[in-house]
Amino acid sequence: SRQTGVLYEVVQSFPRVEENVQVDSYVSSHRWRRHSESLKSVDTNRASMGQDSSEPGGFTDLLLEEGHDNATQVEEDTDHNYYTSRTYGPYDSSSRDLWVNIDQMEKDKVKIHGILSNTHRQAARVNLSFDFPFYGHFLREITVATGGFIYTGEVVHRMLTATQYIAPLMANFDPSVSRNSTVRYFDNGTALVVQWDHVHLQDNYNLGSFTFQATLLNDGRIIFGYKEIPVAVTQISSTNHPVKVGLSDAFVVVHRIQQIPNVRRRTIYEYHRVELQMSKITNLSAVEMIPLPTCLQFTSCGPCVTAQIGFNCSWCSKLQRCSSGFDRHRQDWVDSGCPEESKDKICEKNIDTTETPLYSTTTLLPTTTRFRVLTTTRGSTTSHLPTSLPTEDDTKIALHLKDNGASTDDSAAEKKGGTLHAGLIVGILVLVLIVAAAILVTAYMYHHPTSAASLFFIEVR
Repeated sequence: SRQTGVLYEVVQSFPRVEENVQVDSYVSSHRWRRHSESLKSVDTNRASMGQDSSEPGGFTDLLLEEGHDNATQVEEDTDHNYYTSRTYGPYDSSSRDLWVNIDQMEKDKVKIHGILSNTHRQAARVNLSFDFPFYGHFLREITVATGGFIYTGEVVHRMLTATQYIAPLMANFDPSVSRNSTVRYFDNGTALVVQWDHVHLQDNYNLGSFTFQATLLNDGRIIFGYKEIPVAVTQISSTNHPVKVGLSDAFVVVHRIQQIPNVRRRTIYEYHRVELQMSKITNLSAVEMIPLPTCLQFTSCGPCVTAQIGFNCSWCSKLQRCSSGFDRHRQDWVDSGCPEESKDKICEKNIDTTETPLYSTTTLLPTTTRFRVLTTTRGSTTSHLPTSLPTEDDTKIALHLKDNGASTDDSAAEKKGGTLHAGLIVGILVLVLIVAAAILVTAYMYHHPTSAASLFFIEVR
């Protein structure tokens, strides 16, 4: 196993804090990336026009590096099926448009977190005023960390950096080493902005201060903005702290330990990660991540099983939920037998395809599948992937069997078995009634020896 996180202290009290977490990594497949030439050609003119314009948000006091290529650096990253990310270079006007100038916002809504602004490796909970969709799940609270990232997990453990994060620039930042360093956030009801102002690296103060922000919008978009990046991100040391730029999400699985009663092992599986190119993170650059449709958006069986969104969506009638089997509800999905149901059943009613998805349907390239495991049992070093994983073609197999009439035979066998089962129950009930009647008659004759029934049996004997 390979430990990839560092310990963080949680400032506010949480229902549960997990310690002694072991990390294992499972990585498969690879990355696909393409350059969007159309975006480059369109945005080049816009970027050149924006160079002479006024730059809001204090950008005028930052000089671009000499000798920098004047071409617009816009790249569309299509290597993940949950988000489409676009990176804007310093000469593109979108970089300035996407930056949120907190200094110009209502002062009563901008909050400076006093503890985070004066400590190292601390994290604090922040409640959202809106539902924020993250990997198809709606979040109402997040955890902001001094290390340049936001933790999005529900199960809080001290190794927050390992998985379930939104990281504009995760590194070993220490706001306590400078009085000018602050961690601020702003919520206007439709967006939350978290900004790390003039923060320094704890193990290399002389590199200079970093200023960057992450914006979470109620439509699910995530924007990273960079104002001050004094050195290349690729040169930041990861010896004492992971250096990451991107997103990650995971599901939690609870395993019972047979040897120890009432003790369970909680394991966190990272099912997907968005890794952005660190070399593209420079002064005045920005990254916009737009969410793509997921199975979770469908609320009925028909649209779920016929969805063409790059996932193998399956419907679970017991949970009344559509899923690919890999999301934060994985535990319920397995415990309710949904993987088996997706193999054997299709929609019982006519398929209704009139449901409108939350986002436009997009055809996607093959995507990266990653597994990283956090196990919260003490001394545990390895973990296994959960059993009964849905296969890639479960839904297609079920539809194929239905079309060929194979499921009709199964249905007839089920009906026959049901009839026999009902007959057996009726027979048992009749037998019980006969025995009960015999007992009652015997008791009656015993207590009434002169009755007609008693005399009749005496004469017969």
